Amino acid sequence: LALKLFRCNLSLFSRKAAGLEVVSDILSTEAILIANKKSEHKDIVDLLKRRMEGFITANKYVMISYNISNELLHDALKITPGKKSPNITALDNGKFKAVSSLVLKKESNNKMDELHDMGATDILTVQLTNTRM
Repeated sequence: LALKLFRCNLSLFSRKAAGLEVVSDILSTEAILIANKKSEHKDIVDLLKRRMEGFITANKYVMISYNISNELLHDALKITPGKKSPNITALDNGKFKAVSSLVLKKESNNKMDELHDMGATDILTVQLTNTRM
């Protein structure tokens, strides 16, 4: 976790677009899980590790969902390949697919723009609160 102090020149949505610059780091922190390999509570240590990993993943990724025509699906999946693979569902009209995929949060706006420009519709990003991968 790193907190940064910004100087603001404009009031827009992204730091770069808003003309924000890092003035100074306010705080940097780190969490370390240390376990004894001979611990009698390996199951609890594994549970804590899994929960921490899930929380970290949830903070790095968002779920992006969109509809895309069957003809454009292949190209759209190049933009949103997912962490393992996207979830693809046929829509009732048979001409479109609904796609859901994990994308890095820091890349989500650019991916939304790319999808929109290629013809995707109903593009949503959903913030994750926790995961188990």
